[in-house]
Amino acid sequence: MSWASKQSERIAIYVDGANAYFAQKEALGWWIDWDAFLGAMQDDKELVSARWYQAYRATPESEQDRFLHHLTLMGFAVRKKIVQATYDHVSGQNVMKGSLDIELTIDALTESSHFDTAILVSGDGIFVPLVEALKARGKRVLIVSTDENVAVELRQAVGVNYIDFLDLRDQIESDKIMESSPIESRPSRSIAPTREPAITPRKAPQPPMRAAAATEGGSQDDDFEAESLPDPESIDLPVEGESIRCRVQAVKKYGVFLDLHQHAKTLLHVKDMNRGFVPDAGELYQVGEEIMVKVISIDRKVNPPEVRVTVVAPETEY
Repeated sequence: MSWASKQSERIAIYVDGANAYFAQKEALGWWIDWDAFLGAMQDDKELVSARWYQAYRATPESEQDRFLHHLTLMGFAVRKKIVQATYDHVSGQNVMKGSLDIELTIDALTESSHFDTAILVSGDGIFVPLVEALKARGKRVLIVSTDENVAVELRQAVGVNYIDFLDLRDQIESDKIMESSPIESRPSRSIAPTREPAITPRKAPQPPMRAAAATEGGSQDDDFEAESLPDPESIDLPVEGESIRCRVQAVKKYGVFLDLHQHAKTLLHVKDMNRGFVPDAGELYQVGEEIMVKVISIDRKVNPPEVRVTVVAPETEY
């Protein structure tokens, strides 16, 4: 019996557009056919709402306009917000913001009396309070994301009510070719009911942080040669949760690489900058700039180890 076997179940789908984009570019390496996704989620259910949330520039690219138009034709109600430049007194720079997290949360809570299950397409941990609020109202919440992109606290909040996009690949993969695919091949997996713990580690054929660098020409990967590096387990790195001041080594659109350790690759992703929607990390940081960050994950299964960090909130910086 699949997760979608309850005949009378009413579902509502909420897609965090920016998060879904990063999941495709960083972890999957293939585009999603969103019309097929709607069909896969709906199955024999009653689809009562499908909403898409997208931040965009004042002058959007024609391809993005066409994409959002196609979403409307599929049946999505598209909410858009223009990215605004606001001055940040801490950094002394203009910050681009365009998050629709509040709009998504309000819509889901407002519509909660009309559905039995909310399907949230996002891996952002900011939605944990929404998940808890819906569960308190007797609703089921299903998270659809990737193991690489979903926040640990969000996955813990839904437990077994989680689906990796990989499990749906045979049903939802688009024919559109992704240029500079970050992952050469990742096998799709069949869907099976599970009662395993909420977090199930899985080693991907190519880690997402390394993959992200490859999309920009591989210059970051060229700085690391595994055969000349020490054993990842022997490298003395800060522990998860520890805060440390680092200097920016390289700037990419999707994030910046930091000098936390000479034998580790440390990425501050745009999603972890605590600045809302950031379309280009280069608008916030420059090479040589110092940033106070907190370690959120360390992957020692790869060589060099890959460290992911988040910006320490300005009020807690020292």
